[in-house]
Amino acid sequence: GFAKALEIATAQYTTESAYIYDLKVYMMEQLTKHIPGVAFNGDPLGKSLYAVLSVSFPKTEKSEMILFNLDIHHICASGGSACTSGADQGSHVIRAINNNPNQVTVRFSFSKHNTKAEIDTVVEKLKELI
Repeated sequence: GFAKALEIATAQYTTESAYIYDLKVYMMEQLTKHIPGVAFNGDPLGKSLYAVLSVSFPKTEKSEMILFNLDIHHICASGGSACTSGADQGSHVIRAINNNPNQVTVRFSFSKHNTKAEIDTVVEKLKELI
């Protein structure tokens, strides 16, 4: 059963991973265009996972509650890095990459089921929340 599941999961890998990468690039473009002061952590177009985008937003009174507000609007995102999910003190990985206390980091993940329209919705909501 596992072999069949793996076969199904990887059958369209090349096409699906290219689609997901294009979504990531599209989100970067839209955030850069619409959110002043946005920054991207790590090497988002190079040595990083094609399905994940780590974004740092300027810290404001509104943006400090960004994850909570995204969740209220049914937008799933995570704070910091995956290696410290649930940690109270923040991500040592994000501090090593970008140790700017004036920024709030949010991690967005993409799949073959996401669309550019969904990204447009997220960006519009972020414009209100930053």
